[in-house]
Amino acid sequence: MLTRRRALALGAGAAAVAGGVLSCGAAPVRPSGPPAADDDLPRPSGPPLSQGTVHDVRGTGAVGDGRADDAPAFTRALAAASPGDTVRVPAGTYRLVLPRPLRVPPGVLLAGEPGRTTLRVAAGATAALEIAGADVTLDGLEIVRADDAETVLVRVGQVARLTCSRLVLTGATDVTDAFCHGIQLGVDGGVSTEVTLRDSLLRRLTYGLYQANESPAVTIGVSVTGCTFARNANTDLEFNSPAGSFRRVRVQGCTFRDNDSPGFAVGIAYCADVVVAGSTMTNYRMEAVHVEDWSSDVTVTGCTFSACGLREFAHVQIISGSTRVTVRANTHDATMNTRAIALVNALAGGTGDTAGGRDVVPPTAITVTGNVFRCSNAVTAVSFHGVRGGAVTGNTITGIAADDALDLEGTSGVFLGG
Repeated sequence: MLTRRRALALGAGAAAVAGGVLSCGAAPVRPSGPPAADDDLPRPSGPPLSQGTVHDVRGTGAVGDGRADDAPAFTRALAAASPGDTVRVPAGTYRLVLPRPLRVPPGVLLAGEPGRTTLRVAAGATAALEIAGADVTLDGLEIVRADDAETVLVRVGQVARLTCSRLVLTGATDVTDAFCHGIQLGVDGGVSTEVTLRDSLLRRLTYGLYQANESPAVTIGVSVTGCTFARNANTDLEFNSPAGSFRRVRVQGCTFRDNDSPGFAVGIAYCADVVVAGSTMTNYRMEAVHVEDWSSDVTVTGCTFSACGLREFAHVQIISGSTRVTVRANTHDATMNTRAIALVNALAGGTGDTAGGRDVVPPTAITVTGNVFRCSNAVTAVSFHGVRGGAVTGNTITGIAADDALDLEGTSGVFLGG
C-alpha cells in the first residue's frame, strides 16, 4: 500500500470539525452490535444478465435461505459451466462456508439479481471468489464478509477483459479489526488487461480495490465508472505496486465519501496515463487524491472536493518524482477546513527512500489551471516547494487574501498567470 510522505508543515489547528463532517479527533470506537446497514447509500438495480447455457445454483442444490451452506452447490454449478455460459444466482441470501475460494472459470458470467442476491461469506477461505483467464463477468451480486475472518472478497489473477458490474462489496470493518479487501488485482503476476468496475458500491472494506506491494503484475487498462466508495478503512482505489505498475487508468463519475482513515479516495503510484474525472470526494481525513513515486501523465479534472484533508496534507497531494500532473477545472470547497493545509500540494514529500526504494525528489511539470478554490482562512490554495516546471493559471480563489493564496518556494520554470 502507499507509504505516506510527510507533507509540508503549514501549522496545526486543533479544532474538530462539526456539522456532520468527520471528526479530526480520536479514532472512532467500533460498535458492539451488527454491521451498519448504510441505508443512505445507493444500491444497484435492474434486470439480471444472461448469456449462453444457464446453470442455476438452485438446480445444483442451493437453498438461499441464509442458513444452509450453499458453497457445494455453487462449486457444482461453476464446474459445469463452459466459456460463454451463465451461472445464475436467483434472489436470496446464500451462506458460503468456503474451505477454498470459489473459482469462476474463464468466459463465464456469474450473475445475480441486482439488489436481491446476497452471498454471505463465512470463515475459512482467504478469498470468496477467485478469477483468472479471459472474459469473466461478475454482475448483480452483493458479497458480504459475514464474520471476523481476514479475507478478500474478489481475488484476481492474470486476466483479460474482466468486468465487475452492479456489485455491492461489504466488509463490515465497522465491527471487526480483521481486514477485508474488496478486489485484489495482480495475485498471479504477469500482464492483465482491460479490468472494468462499474455501477457498484464498495463499503466498509479495508481497501476497495488494490494491488499488493510485492506483486510484480502489470495491469493495463483499468476503468472504474459510476461507483460509490463509502466508509472504507483505508484507500478506496489503490493503484500502486512498487514491484509492478498500472497503465491507462480511468476513474470517471464516481462518488467517494466518509473516509476517516489514513487512506485516500484514489492513490496513484508507479502509474502512467491516469485520469480521474467528474468525481466527487467528500469527508476525508487525509488527501482525497494522492500521486507519488514517479507516476506520470496524471490528470485530475472536473471533480468536486469538499471537506477533504480535514486532519492534514491536502485535497490533491503530488510528491516523490511525479511528473506531468495536471489539476484542472475542479471545484475545491475548503470552507469546512480548520487545519492548515494546501489544497493542491506539490513537494518532494520527505527524506530518505520511497516505498519502492527510490530517492525522494520534487515533482516536475505540475499544472494547476482553471480550478475554483473556496477557502477558509486556515488553508492555502496551491503550494509548490521545489517544483521544476509547470504552471498555476486561471484559478479562482475566494475566502483568503491574495497574499495567502499561493505558497511557492524553491520553484523554477513555473508560469504564473490569471
